[in-house]
Amino acid sequence: MTKIFLNNEPDLEIFLRQQSNAHRITLRVSALDGKITITGPNDLDLKEFKKFAESKKSWLKSKRQSFEPPVFVSEGVKIPILGVKTKITCDEIQKPKKVGNLLYVNTKKSVSSQVKKYLTELCRTHLNFMCQGFSKRLGSKIRKVTLRDTRSRWGSCSSDANLMFSWRLVMAPEDVLAYVAAHEVAHLKHMNHSKDFWGTVEYLFGPYKKERAWLKQNGPLLHRYKFES
Repeated sequence: MTKIFLNNEPDLEIFLRQQSNAHRITLRVSALDGKITITGPNDLDLKEFKKFAESKKSWLKSKRQSFEPPVFVSEGVKIPILGVKTKITCDEIQKPKKVGNLLYVNTKKSVSSQVKKYLTELCRTHLNFMCQGFSKRLGSKIRKVTLRDTRSRWGSCSSDANLMFSWRLVMAPEDVLAYVAAHEVAHLKHMNHSKDFWGTVEYLFGPYKKERAWLKQNGPLLHRYKFES
């Protein structure tokens, strides 16, 4: 993908996307990682894109400065686990183990990959339990629950009763995790966001506005944490 760099601003890396159906130039700053994308028509010259981006330089700088810096997961770093800040500590231990506000990992293995695996397995355990409980109450059956590291959504429900969730949800408070589980299970009955759907979410979970607001405000911060691929 073509990149655009502004004059005297080497840190403002802008990715160019040209589309046949685009009628004007637009700029977007990702709420997850601050990635800047400029989009416009195929037949527009590169100079026009750069001119437009230069005119928005002050806005771009202020938007980027509002983003929290990435956190590379390693020994001594604190990460949220079910909403509780937990310090990663290396020790002579076979597999990761959480004790209070400490997460112990094997000193001879990759810290990042161990933590990622621990979080994924913990998320799977919680979501399987939650989703089974909610689906039983709803009188529906789940076919399969899968976890991914998604960027655009926290969960989804397919028409054949397959549920998908972002494993990063395990870093959110447990009530937020439960709310998302109830949200996706409710889609087993209503594949939309109608009044009946939200009534089903409340039937399964209870009042959900606080958890929904937390996810909207704080969810992007869960993507700050960087793990080895």
